[in-house]
Amino acid sequence: MKYLSATDVVQRIKSCLSAEGVDVDGLFHRAGLKWFEQGSERAADLLALSDQFSQLWEGLALASGDPLIGFRVFAPDPLSWLGVLGHLMLASPTLKQAADSLMRYMPLVSPVVRATIEARSDRVRVGLNLVGGVVPVPMQRYDFTWNLLLSTLRFVGGRPDLKPASVEYAYPAPNDPALWAARFGCPVRFGAPANALEFANADIVAPIPTANPLAAEGLFRLLDERLVQAERSSFAARVREMLPAMIDQGGALRDAVARRLAISERTLQRRLADEGTDFSTLVDEVRRTIAQQYLGSDRISVKNLSYKLGFSDPSAFHRACLRWFGKAPGEFQQKSKSA
Repeated sequence: MKYLSATDVVQRIKSCLSAEGVDVDGLFHRAGLKWFEQGSERAADLLALSDQFSQLWEGLALASGDPLIGFRVFAPDPLSWLGVLGHLMLASPTLKQAADSLMRYMPLVSPVVRATIEARSDRVRVGLNLVGGVVPVPMQRYDFTWNLLLSTLRFVGGRPDLKPASVEYAYPAPNDPALWAARFGCPVRFGAPANALEFANADIVAPIPTANPLAAEGLFRLLDERLVQAERSSFAARVREMLPAMIDQGGALRDAVARRLAISERTLQRRLADEGTDFSTLVDEVRRTIAQQYLGSDRISVKNLSYKLGFSDPSAFHRACLRWFGKAPGEFQQKSKSA
């Protein structure tokens, strides 16, 4: 499910900058990026390709002298990079559900983009981690990705004025932080633990004018099939299949999985990173799935379930449930009983 190749993205960057009167060829040359013009997909694996894009944005920022260059690249049709997933977002009832679908099926579009979404008391938080190899990911890549995400949500919701309530960057503050606050139209915090956008609930639960439940149902089935196919063919899927039994036995340790696969821990980490994930993320996903099954069936106490899942104490499980479901374990159980 590959909608835009690396070459497509590079050409989009060049065309957007050219439209603003930028000497793109000269800019690429000054940034030492001539190799990107004809060989942008030469990387042997995903992490190497991700590193190439990091080099691209870092080089463009240095050569242009424009700290906001990541915001200057846009898509005339914000859904062109999403294909079927874009249609599902348009058919979703609310922006929150459209964003949920975007996060769920992102591995089909770009495995090196790891995104999360979690509900909070009065906001919805979207987290983003761009996985790289040996080259640090520059802030301009996050600027570009956030800009693309916001353009997509504005287009889907018919809300050109939609803006986040706050933005966080896991980068030191630039020389003029006010430029980013003006660009987003909200407070921007630098030096944060992670890269994230937060939306007010009132904005993110707004209905989508093109909502179509019947179309969404069919698109969900199609994308689920493609997601299952992709997961079955991946190394991460093999690791994920081992985890439920190992978690139940108090295991799920990285070295134990590596031994079972007859590889080193370093190789395990590298192969998972090649697919845009890591061991801790897989353990967290499997724990979440098991917790959802048990909390929905009332077959085990919350305390016993927390130890079954390998948490050190029930309070750690409580915090994990708030992160996963936006609800405490007891509240989740009560809602399931009512349903």
